[in-house]
Amino acid sequence: MSMDRKLLEEDILRLYREPIVGANYNNTYGEENLVNLVNKYRSLMPEEMEFMRELVTGYSQSPDLASSYVSVGVLHALGFSQQVEEAYAWAQSQDNSGQVTSHFDIGKSLADHFISG
Repeated sequence: MSMDRKLLEEDILRLYREPIVGANYNNTYGEENLVNLVNKYRSLMPEEMEFMRELVTGYSQSPDLASSYVSVGVLHALGFSQQVEEAYAWAQSQDNSGQVTSHFDIGKSLADHFISG
C-alpha cells in the first residue's frame, strides 16, 4: 500500500471514530460520521473513491455494529445497492442477525434523512 493510501485509510478510520457514536445529541446514531464519510468519498479522485468503497464495503460486514451500520448507511447514500445487499446477506449469517439488520435499517434511514443526493 502506498503512503498516500495509508494516509487515506487513516483519515477514513478517523471519520468512523470521530465524533464517537452516541457521544452527543447531534451524533446519537452516527449521523455526523455518516455525513463526514459521504462527503469524504465525494471529495476524492476516482482511484481513491474505489479504495474507499472497498474499505467501507469491508467494514459493512464487521462484527463492530457501529462500523457496520454506518458503513451500510454510507453505501446506501452513495447508491451502492449491491454492496448493501451483500451486507444484509452477511448479517443473516450472524447469531444476532435481527439486531444487525435492524441497525442496518437505521443506517439506511440516517442516509435517507441526512444525505442529499
